[in-house]
Amino acid sequence: MPVTAVIGGQWGDEGKGKIVDSLCDGMDVVARYQGGANAGHTVKINDDTFILHQVPSGILHEGVTCILGSGMVVDPVALMDEIDSLEQLGIDTTGRIQLAYNAHIVTPIHKAMDRATGGVIGTTQRGIGPAYSDKARRWGIRAVDLRDLKKIGKFILDRLKISVQQGEVDSSTLGELKPEIESFLLAANRVVPLLDDTIGSLQGALTAKKNVLIEGAQGVLLDIDLGTYPYVTSSHPTVGGISSGLGIPSQLIDRLIGVFKAYATRVGAGPFPTELDDKTGERLRETGAEYGATTGRPRRCGWFDAAAARYACQINGFTEIALTKLDVLDDFETIRVATNYHLQKDKVASFSTVAHTLELVEPIYEEHPGWQSSLSQLTSAGQLPENAKKYIDRLEELTGVPIKQVSIGAERTQTLIR
Repeated sequence: MPVTAVIGGQWGDEGKGKIVDSLCDGMDVVARYQGGANAGHTVKINDDTFILHQVPSGILHEGVTCILGSGMVVDPVALMDEIDSLEQLGIDTTGRIQLAYNAHIVTPIHKAMDRATGGVIGTTQRGIGPAYSDKARRWGIRAVDLRDLKKIGKFILDRLKISVQQGEVDSSTLGELKPEIESFLLAANRVVPLLDDTIGSLQGALTAKKNVLIEGAQGVLLDIDLGTYPYVTSSHPTVGGISSGLGIPSQLIDRLIGVFKAYATRVGAGPFPTELDDKTGERLRETGAEYGATTGRPRRCGWFDAAAARYACQINGFTEIALTKLDVLDDFETIRVATNYHLQKDKVASFSTVAHTLELVEPIYEEHPGWQSSLSQLTSAGQLPENAKKYIDRLEELTGVPIKQVSIGAERTQTLIR
């Protein structure tokens, strides 16, 4: 019963969608364990580009069952829009998507609450935080509740009244939300046939020794417990989120892949030690097309941060790394890597000692010569230029984890196996 998990090792946007897609051949089930419509997984197949937000990337492979787990907060409107878009592109989703009974639901009031904050820490304003907050306060509604639309309508009105009383939204919000609420109720009715006992489905697949692939959203440095709080997401993108979000015991995961870019990016606010707020950062952004798949926001760009990467590897126990966007560095004469930090002139012992004061650290850099040639047409890892091989080897040494996949372009076929 092989179980493979794919987890983002940085601040999200590492290219997990492409890596999951490349692993889907031979998979029977692909399951997502946390997050919601704040995720954006981009997969390019020939001339078609698919941007997936809630549906696992396995949907692009015929016959694969896709599971939206109990650790997610699901937006019915966005989910049905996504399914409709897939169908229009010729992807048959019939009978292939299962939504956990106990996944929580993002409603129009959650979105309104999120918009009212103005995204002060750089959230996507998709209602994710308020939905998870209601879940923790035991006020939330779950997917199974969508069977009773009267109950759902009452919840929205009652929740809105509380939000007005608490000053979370303006009293005029109800009138503004009427069209959204109507769309929500229509979508909710369409979502009901997707409801299933996903824990039973996964356990059945494991017992039958089927191949299961687990897909995470965001990245480990955005974990609400282990990330750069408060500039984090509202769930657990780390390996720990898999057991609670899907009901799969962690000891059954025999392949744990951390996905890292060959440099680093971050969207939204929060400390980013290797950020390049200059022409080099802009060059990385433009060359790498670093704009959010969900919001279109420009991503902050910087050099690879090995101190943060080591931390991500340690707390997740990655068995291997998939390195993406190596081709973005093709034309750089010199490439820098942060091997560690200084804090007030003292060398830092580990990332976890400064995670709460990360804005105060100074990166310790080493420089590597670039390869200054195009990687996009290579068909095997052995064809990589010598300096590219040395760069990969050094990242392996710094993280302590073997790099077994290297992505050299957006296409499905542009992945080299080492």
